Amino acid sequence: MIITLTTDFGLADPFVGIMKGVMLGIAPNAQLVDITHEIRSYDILQAAFVIESSYRYFPDGTVHVVVVDPGVGSARRPIAVPADGHTFVGPDNGVLSNVLPADVSVYWIQNEKLFLSSVSQTFHGRDIFAPVAAHLAQGIAIESVGARITDFVTKAVPGPGPKDGKLVGAVLRVDKYGNVITNLRRQHLGPGFAIRVAGRSITRFCSNFSEGRPGEFFAVEGSTGYIELALNQGSAAERLNVETGAEIELESPSSNQ
Repeated sequence: MIITLTTDFGLADPFVGIMKGVMLGIAPNAQLVDITHEIRSYDILQAAFVIESSYRYFPDGTVHVVVVDPGVGSARRPIAVPADGHTFVGPDNGVLSNVLPADVSVYWIQNEKLFLSSVSQTFHGRDIFAPVAAHLAQGIAIESVGARITDFVTKAVPGPGPKDGKLVGAVLRVDKYGNVITNLRRQHLGPGFAIRVAGRSITRFCSNFSEGRPGEFFAVEGSTGYIELALNQGSAAERLNVETGAEIELESPSSNQ
């Protein structure tokens, strides 16, 4: 059995290790895999993008715990979702939006027998999500966690849209290498395209990172299928001074808008 973890907890504090301890206490044979704990603090859409990009590379039956939870302790609900052969556990705040098919069944986690004996109002990752994920990995029926709901929260990663004759997109994420992951796709880049960001115009498309000339900004189709803005062996994000959420413009006579 495999359980993955995606959080904004970082690794300086003991939060991730504590969650793992809880899960191993319930499912000692579980394989625990860290997808990332470096989601930008409170960034629900970034977490939604990361889990969408990652989950399908795990075997069917994997349980994915996603905890980016600025509403912890409030009226927001914890949920469990079976989808595409996997099970997802996290807060009902949109963090699972990108893995929810149209006919999805979403369950409100209410069965307190599955929680730790004492539930903190500030650490549901430890007291609710970790133990429930471990019980699901052990094979309990997902229906046993609580009632099915239909009014769950969705916040899909936005796609690019037209504005003033241009296609306007956004930065979804900046990776460790400083590559700027946008919400553009390859089909948006027609011949003669120009991506404008932070006062610069990027007009070259490369098939891989090494094709870029030293000091040259270029576009590349990343492993997630989104267009990335890159700098060969350098941080495009640092040089462009852009962060997640920054707006970009695409001019392309043949772009598929």
